[in-house]
Amino acid sequence: MQQARRMSAPRAIALCQCFNGALEFQAGNWVEAERALHESIQLYREIGAASGEALACQRLGVLLTAQKRLDEALAVIQEGVMVAEHALMRAHCLTRLYAAMARNRLQAGDALAARQALMLGLDMSGRHGHCTTCDALLLPVAISVNIAQRALETAESFCQRLDAAAAEYTSHTWVALARQGRGELAAAQGDVTGALSCYQSAYERFKAANYDYEAARCLTAVAQLHQHLHHPQDAKAAQKEAEQIFTQLGAST
Repeated sequence: MQQARRMSAPRAIALCQCFNGALEFQAGNWVEAERALHESIQLYREIGAASGEALACQRLGVLLTAQKRLDEALAVIQEGVMVAEHALMRAHCLTRLYAAMARNRLQAGDALAARQALMLGLDMSGRHGHCTTCDALLLPVAISVNIAQRALETAESFCQRLDAAAAEYTSHTWVALARQGRGELAAAQGDVTGALSCYQSAYERFKAANYDYEAARCLTAVAQLHQHLHHPQDAKAAQKEAEQIFTQLGAST
């Protein structure tokens, strides 16, 4: 970044700030993440780099969704979709943007819009051959959308795809995403004990990867499951830890 600024190279600065935004989001430095992503979007726009601008919009949309700024996030994602239509990496950009839109609409309680966005994302993903990074965004939300609509067999098929990807890549984040998806499906199927085990495993993996936001989401699910099992002390402890993380991140439970 320092070298890019010394050279006054806007494309390099925009690229660095897009990655910085993603990393700062994962690390929990959300003010810095938002600032970096806004700069990245502006610089990409000035030089007419549609792919970079669209991907920066996707990352900003994810950040704003996590902060429960849902309408603002949706507007940013929709802006990214319009830009992506003219991008060299059109299918990749649109896959990631539609994945972000599906998650945003799920959090807004609009399951129909979430499914519409998911189907568009799956179509784009099929066109470019299932990119690893795109799948990391698309498969987890595909599980969530199908569970929301009680399409549990379809959710299972996406869980299997996510399990296979986790086995192939073996990173903490991939394994955590797969365990989180399994936990969500197990809970929907009424397997509370199995769901609790999966979410606990996902929480530990996300913590190991320094992905505090997803770790806190897992803890919230753990608290709800303990409550269902009539374990009030465990539920209270998990919820308290989740709320502490959310507060540190500047997010809402």
